Amino acid sequence: MERQDRLQSEGIITPIQFADWAAPIVHILKGDKSSIQICGDYKVTVNKASKLDQYPVPKIEDLFATLAGRKTFSKLVMSQAYQQLKLEEDFKQYVVINTHKGLFQYNCLPFGISSAPGIFQRAIEGILQGIPNVVVYLDDILITGATEEEHLMILDKVLSKLENAGLRLRKEKCSFMTPSVHYLGHVIDEKGLHPMPEKVKAIKEAPAPRNVTELKSYLGLLTYYGKFLPSLSKTLAP
Repeated sequence: MERQDRLQSEGIITPIQFADWAAPIVHILKGDKSSIQICGDYKVTVNKASKLDQYPVPKIEDLFATLAGRKTFSKLVMSQAYQQLKLEEDFKQYVVINTHKGLFQYNCLPFGISSAPGIFQRAIEGILQGIPNVVVYLDDILITGATEEEHLMILDKVLSKLENAGLRLRKEKCSFMTPSVHYLGHVIDEKGLHPMPEKVKAIKEAPAPRNVTELKSYLGLLTYYGKFLPSLSKTLAP
């Protein structure tokens, strides 16, 4: 089934006849490299007119500090992320997309809205508020505990909260009670934080930059793991 047809069958988008805020669509390759995600190009419509939601998405370093010294980890990955948040009726008119099959309005928070990350982060943190040893980064939730019993108790609380809120997870992406976990481009275990071997390999095997654009791309790879590279800024300064 075509991606757009599936969104319609799931009630995520609804066809309409007229719209004052119709954005063109762009197709984005998803992280699995095998599927396409449809997004509205909202920078030419609602993003120009709306105020950015300033709710902060947490810094990676602050999240990792919560996990220090733990021995087991559970990772929960939400299904369809933003699109699990329903929009109020009055706001649907602003998130219309113009497709080859006509106009469609989103019934859920769509990708491409500049405020979507802040809105989503606030919503998930609000649902899980008060539960210890839980860190949230958008649609990734990481859970740990000082003991196995505490870990299981916290995991049960989190799953219950998500279920009560009507939120769904991608079972095949979740992992439970593992000694190490991949999270936000890092490996976490009881010894701390480590770079992912495949990303280190990519840095080592990257071809020499041939122009400014390629140089900036390569420096971006390096600085993401800057915490593991002593005196990086001094080395890169020239």
